[in-house]
Amino acid sequence: MTPIDRLTIAAIVAGILSRRGIPYVIGGSVAASVIAEPRTTLDLDMMIDADTTKVRQLVKELASDFYVDEDDAIEAVRHLRSFNAIHFQSAMKVDFFIAEPLGREQIARREAVEARPGGPPLYFYSAEDLVVRKLLGYRAGGESSSRQWRDVVSILKTATLDRSSLMRRAREQQVDDLLARAANDAGGQL
Repeated sequence: MTPIDRLTIAAIVAGILSRRGIPYVIGGSVAASVIAEPRTTLDLDMMIDADTTKVRQLVKELASDFYVDEDDAIEAVRHLRSFNAIHFQSAMKVDFFIAEPLGREQIARREAVEARPGGPPLYFYSAEDLVVRKLLGYRAGGESSSRQWRDVVSILKTATLDRSSLMRRAREQQVDDLLARAANDAGGQL
């Protein structure tokens, strides 16, 4: 396998999504690495706002460089789940999450970041939305993922945050208790 980093894959996929008119936001550990402390990861998480027609077009365009199962992608749209694509050359996995109402709101608040000097801007979750998304994932996973927790604490320590917005969004998603614990672990209060 040829080493290709996750930001290169993100730029390739973002270009395809943009050409197809599919709004997206990059999340997961890639976003956490850009916003806070870098860490290694073998996948790329992208929330997309797409219907069945757009996903079929996406699958067709991805097919030259990625393995992707069209039936899985269509089922993901129907059930607001995720599907993935595997980049042939690097074996990096891209997880596509179909946006639910919260995802659409977060896509609307996404932030363009020049992740690489001179590279195309990529759209990432705002730091506040990434914290909330990671806290939701942490709760859904039985509050056991030390990686998710470390990402949240790292973001709280290093990112510039709109604290009132963060607290409001955490309350809306019923993860404000987790936010308070994470803030304590980060050495401060919100």
